[in-house]
Amino acid sequence: MNADTFEKWFKSQLLPNIPSSSVIVMDNASYHSRKVDKPPTTANKKAEIQEWLEKKGVAVPDGLLKTQLLHLVTRHTAAADTQYVIDKTASEHGHKVVRLPPYHCNYNPIELIWAQVKGYVAKRNTFKIADLKPLVQESLNSITADNWKNAVRHSEGLQVNDEQRDMVIDHYLDSFTTTLSSDEESS
Repeated sequence: MNADTFEKWFKSQLLPNIPSSSVIVMDNASYHSRKVDKPPTTANKKAEIQEWLEKKGVAVPDGLLKTQLLHLVTRHTAAADTQYVIDKTASEHGHKVVRLPPYHCNYNPIELIWAQVKGYVAKRNTFKIADLKPLVQESLNSITADNWKNAVRHSEGLQVNDEQRDMVIDHYLDSFTTTLSSDEESS
C-alpha cells in the first residue's frame, strides 16, 4: 500500500459510500498520513529547502549550509500546522477524521475484523489466485453485526484499561516527586 493508492481508494470507494457527516477513524500508517505541506528533509535539494522556507515567509540569509536551512525548517514547522491530505479531503466532503494515538491501532475495531477475515481466508486458502477474490468476498459476507459489536466492545475495553493504567502510573509518579525547600537544600 502507498499514499497514492490509498488516497485514490479513499476518494473513489469510501467517500461515496458512507453517510454524510461521518466520523472516520484512522490510524497513523504512513500512507494515511501524507502531509499537505510536507516540510523538506535531508533528501531535498538546498534550493527546494530555501523555496519552502521563503513560501513560509522565513527570511533566508545568503550562504547558509543545508544543515542550517534544515534547522530553520525545524524552527518554523509547528505540529499544530500539520494537515494531512486524507483529513483535508474528508473535511471537503463534510466528514471528520479522528486519528488514533500513535502505536494504538488496537483501539480500532476494524483490526479485529480484518484478523477475522484473514483467519477465514487462511483456513480455506487453496493457493489458487482465481479462488482468492471469491474467498475474500465470502469472508467479508460472514462478518455479522455481532462481530462488529464485539470488536467495538473489545476496543473500548482496551481504551478503558489503558486509561486506568495511566491513572495508576500518574499517581505513583506523583508520589515519587519530591520538592526541595531552601531548608532541605542546605542539609
